[in-house]
Amino acid sequence: MSDKHTLRVFDQDLKALSDEVINLATRVEEELEGALTALITGDYGAAQAVIDGDRQADALQDRINRHTAFTLARQQALADDLRAILSAARIAPHLERIGDYAKNTAKRTRRLTQPIDAELVAQYRWMVTRIQSMLHRVIDAYARHDAQAANVAWTDDAELDAVYSRLFLNLLDKMRNDRAVIEDCTQLLFIAKGLERAGDHVTDIAEEVYLMVTGTVLQGPRPKVDEAG
Repeated sequence: MSDKHTLRVFDQDLKALSDEVINLATRVEEELEGALTALITGDYGAAQAVIDGDRQADALQDRINRHTAFTLARQQALADDLRAILSAARIAPHLERIGDYAKNTAKRTRRLTQPIDAELVAQYRWMVTRIQSMLHRVIDAYARHDAQAANVAWTDDAELDAVYSRLFLNLLDKMRNDRAVIEDCTQLLFIAKGLERAGDHVTDIAEEVYLMVTGTVLQGPRPKVDEAG
């Protein structure tokens, strides 16, 4: 096989890996949207669809892992290309975990006994929309190899933490004021924490993108907000 042909095949492998990561991210965004819809409407059928559909995200992650191993075994990668290959393997688990949080949201939604009120709807909608926006921009930065764009996720995650803190306190107040809602609010607290953790995984992806592009670790402590307010 000529060097030129080998290089073309390698480029095709890298492009296929990138496409698979983007496809997994798209799948995860759809899971988040489905979980939000189930939560705010109380649609148990929609919740079950998210739970069942998460198997597709798991399958996509497995495919990325196999493709990564195959590409590494077949090619002699230079430093930049090696980082691109390994980043796909490291980003995929973060995406899969975000999908798991969407699935867990759907599972806990099925345990709620009452619809959530308008204030909670607004807070959960804001969190999911922000996570989707962060994820979309970080994956776009991954596709374009744009380190600076990936860096934006840190600031967005701090805002997400702030909303989570307010939601956390809101749910605690509801539980103190009405013992009848303790069971539902406990489920809602777990959902909120899962969404907050999903945002953390997006920032982990941003760090992987930055490392992939620059070869250096994104420096500085992540901005965080005290959960106690």
